[in-house]
Amino acid sequence: MINTSRSFDLKKFGKKPDGSAKQYERQLTRLRSSGKEVISIESAVRGACANLKSGANSFVIYGEPQSGKTEMMICLTAKLLDEGYQLIIHLLNDSVDLLGQNLGRFKSSGLSPAARNFSEVLDPAVKIKGQSHVIFCKKNGSDLRKLIEKIDGTKEVIVIDDEADYASPNGKVNKGEKTTINQLITDILGDRGVYIGVTATPARLDLNNTFSNDSHAWVDFPTHSHYTGQDIFFPEVGPIKYQRTLLPDAGDDPKHARQALFGFLVNVAHLNLNVNSGEKSYSFLVHTSGKKGRPQG
Repeated sequence: MINTSRSFDLKKFGKKPDGSAKQYERQLTRLRSSGKEVISIESAVRGACANLKSGANSFVIYGEPQSGKTEMMICLTAKLLDEGYQLIIHLLNDSVDLLGQNLGRFKSSGLSPAARNFSEVLDPAVKIKGQSHVIFCKKNGSDLRKLIEKIDGTKEVIVIDDEADYASPNGKVNKGEKTTINQLITDILGDRGVYIGVTATPARLDLNNTFSNDSHAWVDFPTHSHYTGQDIFFPEVGPIKYQRTLLPDAGDDPKHARQALFGFLVNVAHLNLNVNSGEKSYSFLVHTSGKKGRPQG
């Protein structure tokens, strides 16, 4: 006997479940549950959304190297999906390994729709218009041309350009021409697309005026409280907490690098043999010293 007390409503399967428009909050919860701070991410996402609401269509999010920009981009993508943007394209350096690494992290985050390599959407059966997509593509001429053909002039594209100072700026700006990658990204953006560059070295994007970005709309992605970077190893003032060997500004005599490495090995051996109660691990860091500042004007 068939139980007809519960009717089957096909319409229910066409509705999004409650909370489907709260992907951003779910991403923040995911990070908090793993013990990660989200204050910096919230600040960057809030700044980006404020720019979009004000009508900015080209700006940069800048932060320190290795400060968690990938997680920030995941959360930003989630927020953009919540806001109703349907086509979000992530551009990466022309590296298969890098693309796989970043794509894997996006997929494991649980975003819906799941991020896909551009090659996965080239199938004619995959429809772009009217559906939400998060697409990854290398900054490679051939790949970008195929992607452009697939999206076929879709309006309101959002391009999130990771390592935006690489390949994207127009290296022929003073010649009245455009480099290949710069032109192809311009073609993707069309007249209604939004460009968001993400980088730790933003100066070239300002000097080059890449995609007419407005430096006044740049968004700072601050570091989290446990971040260790240039300001720690190369403080402008105050005591240095580490043993530091500075190489000369001129010349590349390998003796300086050897001296630094051998000194490190001797120090570690001394600490583990004569000071520490148990063996500990230490880091040897090679880092450039430099300054960068947000452009004023």
